[in-house]
Amino acid sequence: MDYARSFAHSDSFTSFIQKPAVILRAVTTFLMMLIFSCILDKGYVANVCLYNGKQGACNFTVGISIIAFFIGLGFLAATFFWERITNTVTRKYIAFGDMSFSGFWAFLFFVDFCFITDMWRKTPDLVKDGLSGLTKSNLQFTIVCSLVCIFLLALQAYMAYKQLNEIQNDASGLGGYNDTAGFAGAYGGSPFPPHTESAGGNYQSPYAS
Repeated sequence: MDYARSFAHSDSFTSFIQKPAVILRAVTTFLMMLIFSCILDKGYVANVCLYNGKQGACNFTVGISIIAFFIGLGFLAATFFWERITNTVTRKYIAFGDMSFSGFWAFLFFVDFCFITDMWRKTPDLVKDGLSGLTKSNLQFTIVCSLVCIFLLALQAYMAYKQLNEIQNDASGLGGYNDTAGFAGAYGGSPFPPHTESAGGNYQSPYAS
């Protein structure tokens, strides 16, 4: 899979949504929406979490999924405008942020999956039997989605890691960033004063006697 190519901007929206990186991000973001929607819709009864009455189980799941949803939308926008971002340093920050966020959130969803699975296991059968089929399905579906998100986020972190390496290798191949905006563009002018002395000028060696 050529991640750099799949990350590139395209004027055709149809081509854009067919890119592997975009599909992966869109699926993950959609699952995040499903997770917090299921909990907010059927996860509480009289403001009490149905995962064994542990408020933290519902609150934690809703919190991390909402944050991941909006950040996922932000990275989708960055993917769409990737070719318009010419500053190499900015690209590195985006790829590094993607890698760090996806890796950390994969860990959070691993914790969340273990937590809500254990709370659902500890929920008394009497309580489970009293739930409607839709409510029970929503709670179980949330557990499955949390498990799937672990692998999707881990894959996103790996792809972002590859992208970061490609950016660094391209910069090294150019003899540096080859991007004055990355060093002095924000302030204007060159980061180093120009050398104006001609090759034939008089030069006094500091070691001359």
